[in-house]
Amino acid sequence: MKVLVLGDLCLDTVVEDELALDSVMARDGGDLSLWTPMADVPGGTSYHFAAAAGRHGHTPVVVGAIGADVAGRAITEALTDGAIGHRLAVDERRPTGRAIIGYGTTGARIMFASRGAANEGLSGTAVREAVEALPGFDAVWVSGLSLTRKGTPTYASVREIAAGAAAGGVRLLFDVVPHEFHRHFSDVPSIAAEVGPIHGLVSELPSARRLLGLGDAGETLTERLLDETAELLLEQVTATVLRYRSGSAYRQSVRTRDGLVKDLERPIPERLGLRGYGDTMTCEVLSELVGAVPEGEPISGKVESL
Repeated sequence: MKVLVLGDLCLDTVVEDELALDSVMARDGGDLSLWTPMADVPGGTSYHFAAAAGRHGHTPVVVGAIGADVAGRAITEALTDGAIGHRLAVDERRPTGRAIIGYGTTGARIMFASRGAANEGLSGTAVREAVEALPGFDAVWVSGLSLTRKGTPTYASVREIAAGAAAGGVRLLFDVVPHEFHRHFSDVPSIAAEVGPIHGLVSELPSARRLLGLGDAGETLTERLLDETAELLLEQVTATVLRYRSGSAYRQSVRTRDGLVKDLERPIPERLGLRGYGDTMTCEVLSELVGAVPEGEPISGKVESL
């Protein structure tokens, strides 16, 4: 299966040890210095999804933007080494996206992400070339992060590609990220109004419930809530993948309008293993997600390479 992947690309600096910030600040006061192992690794929503798709036998092609810098070269090298197809616009004015990621003692993620990076200025040339290639793809995967800054060029670029995919009969898969995505779009129809009909919607269960105006941040997640949420989403999309943590397990279910139900349960990895873990689970059921076709909908043709 060939998937066009739209999202952000970043070079992540990952802090490998737990960050007991409260105790350190209380002890030392003033400036905060922590000596800890760190690693620079490729990241960003599109990289994680594409890498997971490739591991599961699919053919992802990333369209995005990087800066003309060391971080951009590192990301390009990682995509090449991973045999991940890519068409990247090199922005001479903006740096490659960067993020610093750490985890507190409770497991909460702490992240500092750069603004004004190349992700926000995706090239119009890259857009046009991608749109021309759309008939060759089985699906277009869109990270919600691409639509959270309406004032940036990348917003219009991603919207153009997604709308072109929908017009060409290519199935659109939408990933509801970040977790507070409901602050940017109030419901599924408002997203579809920007990018075209959504075939498959992927989300952490709490994020999907906020998008539907359900529940609250403190509710206990259960299979019953997953069933309720999936039923409401399937009134607006053809298929959905919902995930949530329960005890020591990560649970995921793909549901479709034609009655397909496929459940997965995987152990929750250690904290550094959580990077891209949800994408890995989604790509386990990617064929089912894309293959859910409403009655009467034509199946798009297979393809030439980008």
